[in-house]
Amino acid sequence: MDELNFTHDQLKRMRSMNKFYHHQFLIDVRIFFTLGLIAFIFALFNAKIVYVLPFLSLFGSVMLAFHAYYLIFSRHYSEYLEKKINILTKRQVFITHELENRYFFPINDKKIVVAKLGKDFSWFSFVTLFITLYGLFLYIYGMINIYNELNDAFTFYGILFLTAVTFAIGYWWFVNNIGEKRLRESYDE
Repeated sequence: MDELNFTHDQLKRMRSMNKFYHHQFLIDVRIFFTLGLIAFIFALFNAKIVYVLPFLSLFGSVMLAFHAYYLIFSRHYSEYLEKKINILTKRQVFITHELENRYFFPINDKKIVVAKLGKDFSWFSFVTLFITLYGLFLYIYGMINIYNELNDAFTFYGILFLTAVTFAIGYWWFVNNIGEKRLRESYDE
């Protein structure tokens, strides 16, 4: 098998990985949306249910970011493979990576997980921020009620600590583009 076939096989693998994690992301968004809505409604009738909201929101954000983690990887690797195939064939055989960069979000630019702000803001960015704000609303509602209504400072500060650790690591990895820098270093070797 020649280099072109090997590269094309890897590209098919990455595109199927991308499809799988998009699909899983959408399933999980629906699950966390539904669970969050149910928990919020029950919390209106039973105050202790608010304990669930921050944990559900935080866990949901970690799981959705985990899917984004794989989506970003598969997009980067797919772009690399498409460019390699274009070089090997000496033609623009694949342009999907160019379309994705314009339509969804530029993969190599600084972004908040997959939400690009500024001139490259897109519907994809809006949906990402919308989902984030929904989870943030549930989190804040739960935290306010845990602290003010249930007077549970221990749980409040425990969740706050867990949140700070989670967001510090998320900021380090996604906003500082640590993973994407590692990928670029691998390509340059």
